[in-house]
Amino acid sequence: MTKILIFLTLPEQVRAAYHARLTEDFPELDIVLARTFEEACAEIADADILYTFGAMVRDELYGHARKLKWVQALGTGLDNIADAPLLPRQVMITSTRGIHGKPMSEAAIMFMLALARDFPRALKAQAAHRWERWPARLLAGKRVGILGVGLIAEELAPRCKAFDMTVVGISRTARPLPGFDEFRSRDSLEHAVGDLDYLILLVPLEAATRHIVNARVLAAMKPGACLINIARGGVVDEEALIAALESGQIAGAAIDTFIEEPLPAAHRLWEAPNTLITAHCAAFNQSYIDDALPQFETNLRCFLDGNLAAMINVDRHGG
Repeated sequence: MTKILIFLTLPEQVRAAYHARLTEDFPELDIVLARTFEEACAEIADADILYTFGAMVRDELYGHARKLKWVQALGTGLDNIADAPLLPRQVMITSTRGIHGKPMSEAAIMFMLALARDFPRALKAQAAHRWERWPARLLAGKRVGILGVGLIAEELAPRCKAFDMTVVGISRTARPLPGFDEFRSRDSLEHAVGDLDYLILLVPLEAATRHIVNARVLAAMKPGACLINIARGGVVDEEALIAALESGQIAGAAIDTFIEEPLPAAHRLWEAPNTLITAHCAAFNQSYIDDALPQFETNLRCFLDGNLAAMINVDRHGG
């Protein structure tokens, strides 16, 4: 019997929903839900398929796998999957694509508005029952750069234009797309960020993008600029970011993803000035399972039928 291991460090009701839906649709399969990393290490030994999210696993997990044939990533990012040394090359990898544009765009807009209007200050004033007023900054007339121009950026750019912002795409290649006013080269990132008010990160984590936002890039940003990372933690040099925030080199940051997750309680980013922190949930929304699960079920039916060529979002064919 084909065994599927679901390993997701999400709220229990969310994990259970994935398990219940798959069990109902594929009653002939052995579908196991791992709630901890230790459970996943034990259950993966005889699993044929792993359904997970790259940011939630460690390479050690694959060292326990003996029968694994396919990993379906719940997101677009394949870090900790495709780059895992212990994951055999013959294991197929597929991802979930095309469903992140709306939630990620809304998260980016929320972060820009929150930073512009100093919303954390408003929450602190409310908690202290303190009536306090200050002038807000506007998004209108500001320049936003989007580092990494893929499907999510294509949905984000027109939304930024709706706020009367100038939108700059920063990419390895330039191409005409709705919502973008201009393109700049990722290869000269230090020169591309100098006049931006907001820099939004959407690049995948790979060798070329690890710490792509480093001390030099942060120093090139203007003092009033803000950084928004809804990509992967590893694309930012966190120590350099903390230094830039503490020194006032940049005005603020909103960070949804981190090098180590969960972010340790003692991490200095928690106390960094003018910084918003969320728990890797920019794309996480109430309809995510309804959008993501059909892609996995489509691939699962193809896999069970032996029709691997018909599988979608294949990032590595394996074999």
